[in-house]
Amino acid sequence: MLQGKIKADFMKTIVDATAILVDEAKFKFDSDGMYGRMVDPAHVGMIDFKVKKETFDEYKCEEEAEIGIDLEKLKSILKIAAAGDIVELNYEKEEARLSVKIGNLTRKIGLLDTSEMPDTKIPSLNLPAEIVVPTIELHQAIRAAEAVADHVVLMADKDSFKILAHGDTDSVEMVLNKEQLYSLKCEEPVKSMFPLDYLSDMVKVAKGESEEVTINLGTNYPVKLSFEVAGGYIKILYLLAPRIEE
Repeated sequence: MLQGKIKADFMKTIVDATAILVDEAKFKFDSDGMYGRMVDPAHVGMIDFKVKKETFDEYKCEEEAEIGIDLEKLKSILKIAAAGDIVELNYEKEEARLSVKIGNLTRKIGLLDTSEMPDTKIPSLNLPAEIVVPTIELHQAIRAAEAVADHVVLMADKDSFKILAHGDTDSVEMVLNKEQLYSLKCEEPVKSMFPLDYLSDMVKVAKGESEEVTINLGTNYPVKLSFEVAGGYIKILYLLAPRIEE
């Protein structure tokens, strides 16, 4: 049995962050809170999120629960919620439906079979660079890059972090030196190229929620983007596969 009350904005953040990669998701609940990990069908992007029980106004989970949910159905009911509204979640294994209550309105959502949804592991990666970037700067650079190319290069060395995009005729470059970053740990130069459509969606989610994004980067390795919401009680991590240059 699961019972939880959570601010609508927090629930929307998790659903929107996941929905950029998948239409169906497996959410898990235990005594510590709610978590999930999904990979998109093309195996290009991954999300790993954790929502600690302290995020909830009320939270009770008597035994571990795993539910498969159609994210469009969940998004459609959450759209009704106004800022500051509380979403009440109730799930009992026997019923095989998730009850979502907002104010006087209740929707019961039929659940999906989770046996077809694989448990994904986070790959072990040695990413030598860690850059903590102002989210607004990252978002501006990605938006500018979208106008000229469909991919972007992320680069770092001990002194700076760079975002580069080259199209047929135009190019975009943003350089942030060490003093313009929250932090920079990079002992060797690193450089990788990534698809802009995925990266743009990930950064848009972060922009609405966090002032800073932590980027872990290597050369021709996946990039790890992570940020926190709700005073650190919600942690969202994305992994994005590189586009290897010819």
